[in-house]
Amino acid sequence: MKKPIYILILFAIAGVFAACKKQQLMTYNAPDNIYFFYKRNNVRLDTMDFSFAYSPLSVTDSIVKIPFTITGVPVNNDREFVVTVDPSSTAKPGVNFVLPDKFVLSAGKLVDSFSIKLIRTKDLQTNTLSLRLNLNANNNFQIALKDIASAPGVNALSFKINISDVLNQGSFWSGVYSTYFGTFSVKKLRLLNQVAGMPLDYVINGIYDLNLNARCAFWAISMSRYLKDQQNAGTPVYDEDGTLMVMAPSYQ
Repeated sequence: MKKPIYILILFAIAGVFAACKKQQLMTYNAPDNIYFFYKRNNVRLDTMDFSFAYSPLSVTDSIVKIPFTITGVPVNNDREFVVTVDPSSTAKPGVNFVLPDKFVLSAGKLVDSFSIKLIRTKDLQTNTLSLRLNLNANNNFQIALKDIASAPGVNALSFKINISDVLNQGSFWSGVYSTYFGTFSVKKLRLLNQVAGMPLDYVINGIYDLNLNARCAFWAISMSRYLKDQQNAGTPVYDEDGTLMVMAPSYQ
C-alpha cells in the first residue's frame, strides 16, 4: 500500500523541479526605459551648474558629459534615443551650445553619457543662461520613469544646465575658505590665483582635497606676505569695497 504514496511523492518532486526549470528559462520582457543619471558627491540631481569663470580667458568652449542609464539588459548593438531642447531654455543652439548629431547608447552598456559643447559668449559675464534637455520616447526606449524612489523630487526625464561666466564664492567659502582668506571678493580670488597660485576652481572643487588645510594655509600665508609687501612699498591693495585687502585674522 505504501508504493503508490512513494510514486505520488516522486511525481510531486519532479513537478517542483520542472517548475523551477521553467522559471530559470524565463527572460526579461518589459519595455526598456531611459532616464538621466547625473550625480554630484554621490547625490542624484537634475541640474548642473557650469561656469567658464574658473577657466583661463583663452578657453572659448568646453565639453560637458551628461550621464544617463536604462532599465533592462544590455544588447550587442548601438541604440539611438531622442533628446529635445525645452522651450524654457534661454541658451541658444549654435550660439551658446552645440548638441551631438545623434544620441546613442553604446552596445553592451546600461549606463552611458553624451557630450554637449558649451560656448563661451560675452553675455555669460552678466547673465546666467539655461539649457533644459528632455528625453523622449522612441522605438528603443520608453520614458515611464520620471520619478525615482531613491531620489525624491528629482526629475529623471529632464535635465537643466545653468551656464555662466561669473566667479562666485561657491557653497563652501563661508564655512571653510573664509577661515583662511577672510571675506570673499572676485578681486581677492583672482589675486589668490595670480599671486599665490591657487586654482580658480579650488573654491568649488577643493573641498574634497585631503590636503586642503595645508594648501589653503600656504596660499593664505603667501598672499598675506604679498599684501604686506605692497603696503610697505606704498602701493596698498584695496578690495572691491574700498577697504584694505586682508586674509583671515589667523593669517594676517
